[in-house]
Amino acid sequence: MRGLFYFIAIIILMLLTAYLYILICNIRSVKWSKEPSKEGKFAAANGKKVYYRIKGKGGAVVVVINSIGSSQAEWWPIQNEIGQKCRIITIDRPGYGWSTSENEDISASGFAEVLNMILKFEKIRKSVFIVANGTGVVYARYYCAAHPSKVLGALFINPFPLRYSAWTDAVNNIDECPNMLEKAKKMQYMASKGLYRLMSPFRGYRLDPRYKRHIIEHYSKTENYTTMQNELSQLDKLIAEVESADEFPHIPLRVLFPAGESLIRDWIRNGVNEYSARQLGRVYQELSTDIMSLSPLSSSLEVEGAGEHIHLSKPNIVIEEIRNLISEQKAKKKS
Repeated sequence: MRGLFYFIAIIILMLLTAYLYILICNIRSVKWSKEPSKEGKFAAANGKKVYYRIKGKGGAVVVVINSIGSSQAEWWPIQNEIGQKCRIITIDRPGYGWSTSENEDISASGFAEVLNMILKFEKIRKSVFIVANGTGVVYARYYCAAHPSKVLGALFINPFPLRYSAWTDAVNNIDECPNMLEKAKKMQYMASKGLYRLMSPFRGYRLDPRYKRHIIEHYSKTENYTTMQNELSQLDKLIAEVESADEFPHIPLRVLFPAGESLIRDWIRNGVNEYSARQLGRVYQELSTDIMSLSPLSSSLEVEGAGEHIHLSKPNIVIEEIRNLISEQKAKKKS
């Protein structure tokens, strides 16, 4: 009888501890949300208030468009290096981080307005270089097509296939392979329980210790996942908007692809069984190179040893590619 009492007492203690932990995590998230980091600043106009970070004071201008749901702080180490010789901007799209959102309707043209607002705030009138990661390539494609005179070149990193419907069909037909929306819901649940304070949201990746807390706080904020799910649920509409825009301009386009085996290992670490991950890898390899057809001035590189998050595992290569894109444009102007 005494043993049963102790067992029940231990269970109650564990439940209370878990409850208190979740409560403390939520309090920390709320506190963090109310205190914008001094790393960045705000641009505001037309009811929008957007948090962004800029490094550098002269030279070329680079704009980073991060993947749906991700943290701009993931790019800050790269931004610090590039900012030594030019200006580089990272952005929290409306609804993420400290950026406010007045409207649940998400559009590629709306993001273009946000980017132009930031450039206006910074009094930047020159054309820019676009660096886009993952699903952020959707917004990059639209901006390049809608504002061709404002873009000198683009670097796309781990872009998802142009034939998005074929890609989603493949994902849905492969066993135990969650789609992006299902993954976002799972991540929101984990964030609500404070699990990203116990384990990294990036399994197998080392986060820069200078900005690790910014990244963890981003992925611990449940409201970010509401925006993420809203954005993903409107992805078909976003892609239709991009495809109805003008053609992608004839600008230098560099594409960095993850190494096949490294990408498969990432999927396995995230819960996909090996057989399904390899099936998905074959489909990705078949569809992903279509992105090269956007510009006659495109070229690509498969980054050896890099999985899904090239900007985290191989930041030096991303830095080198951005610098090469800028230097090649400078050389072209001189010739």
